Amino acid sequence: MRHWQAVGILAAVTAFGGCVETMPTLPAVKLGNPPLASPGAPPPIKTDAQITTSLMEQVEAPAKFKVDLSKVQPNTPLGDLVSLGSPGGYQLRNRYLNIGIAEAEALASNSDPVFRERLINMARWEADGETRAAAMVALATTHDAVHYDVFREALMHLDIAVRFGAMEAMIVWGHPERSLPLFSQVADRDSEPILRIYASGAMARLGDPTGLIRLRQGLDDGSWLVRAMAARYLGDYGAAEDYDLLVSRIGRETVNDFVSAEYCIAALKLFPKKSA
Repeated sequence: MRHWQAVGILAAVTAFGGCVETMPTLPAVKLGNPPLASPGAPPPIKTDAQITTSLMEQVEAPAKFKVDLSKVQPNTPLGDLVSLGSPGGYQLRNRYLNIGIAEAEALASNSDPVFRERLINMARWEADGETRAAAMVALATTHDAVHYDVFREALMHLDIAVRFGAMEAMIVWGHPERSLPLFSQVADRDSEPILRIYASGAMARLGDPTGLIRLRQGLDDGSWLVRAMAARYLGDYGAAEDYDLLVSRIGRETVNDFVSAEYCIAALKLFPKKSA
């Protein structure tokens, strides 16, 4: 068996046209969590032991409370909750349908080293994608550059919710010099169109003109959701010339009313730039 393994290795080396001495070396594998905070950061403040104990027991509980929407009954607290449709109502739904979201917020609210370590673990290893995404966004509120690898590795996850959460977290994180190359990679290579267009919007938000080019291309996408998202982000970050582009498409969109609405909203946002 070892003989054939050796033959396989030598064949691979030959295929790359070099000898063993010239084979490229892989980067070192990083084991364990990143540091809790950057060197020179303010020292962490330990909190009340009762709070720490209670929160840790909840975080480490093997069974997490998460609502099965298919089993929600009308005229109950949860039934009333899922009927809310306003922006504030959706925030309440997210908060009280998955306990992991509240746990992540609690862990991020204090720099206690026990809390910070658990938050990093949740952001890296939590099995539930929604909870992991919330943990990454909560971790990003510390704005610490040392957590770069937490977000970078999440962008390679199979779960779309985890990858989306990583990008949302990087916007909150506040280190554009490090996050912009990652957004560019997602916009180029991710398999999900909505993630590619979201990354393009993030690039435009950070001032990269390539993001605007991608958003304009997204207006011709076959997916109505991609077209709607592209229009929305052009309204937020576009230039004066994008006003005419969006207005010209309002009457031509006959497939989806959401797209037409986003064209109108975006054009209204850009009108001051056009009029200036």
